[in-house]
Amino acid sequence: ISQMEFVRRVDVQSETVAKYIQDGRIKPDLVVPIGEKKTLKYFHEETLQEAAQKHGWRTINDSNRVQIFMEMVERMDMSYSYKPVLIKAFLQCANEKGRAKIDDLVDYFKKFYESRRQKGLVVEKEKCLYTRGGYTDAEVRRNILSNPFRRFEEMNMMRHTKTFGIVEIDSAVWKRLDDSQQKKIVEICDQKLDAYYARLE
Repeated sequence: ISQMEFVRRVDVQSETVAKYIQDGRIKPDLVVPIGEKKTLKYFHEETLQEAAQKHGWRTINDSNRVQIFMEMVERMDMSYSYKPVLIKAFLQCANEKGRAKIDDLVDYFKKFYESRRQKGLVVEKEKCLYTRGGYTDAEVRRNILSNPFRRFEEMNMMRHTKTFGIVEIDSAVWKRLDDSQQKKIVEICDQKLDAYYARLE
């Protein structure tokens, strides 16, 4: 499996896996040069399982994916307000198959931050595009896909189909998220946002 797939199969961030490989704590089973300095690294399934056991990582599968997703929501690391806004946007915009149009997510983000501006509340950190205003839909789209979405994509919880302009949650997660769990997720996101903005203010 590729390094990207390795990351998707364990409950740690891509930077952690990359560092362990760089430090020699995880050894690839195949290294393919693709340039003077770049290589692609591949791993046997046994290597992944041994690394996960050795370093205390959980491997992600359909049986525990929704539990890990809920844990990601509950412990959500936040440098900006984007992750809880994305999750709330997705739950509001998703159809019965767990798919949402990226344009609908963009509209939600714009309404969320412009609503704060109109109420005289702190919008975001000083250098954030939502604080400066005058941003385009394309900038908001890039922001969504490069920041909050990327972490969920890395762990194979969400994916973006550029051709159709769709963001979807993994079906194994969506099928197990009942109404009460979705309500709990929204409550957690609201709490995270309240705490985040309290720090900024």
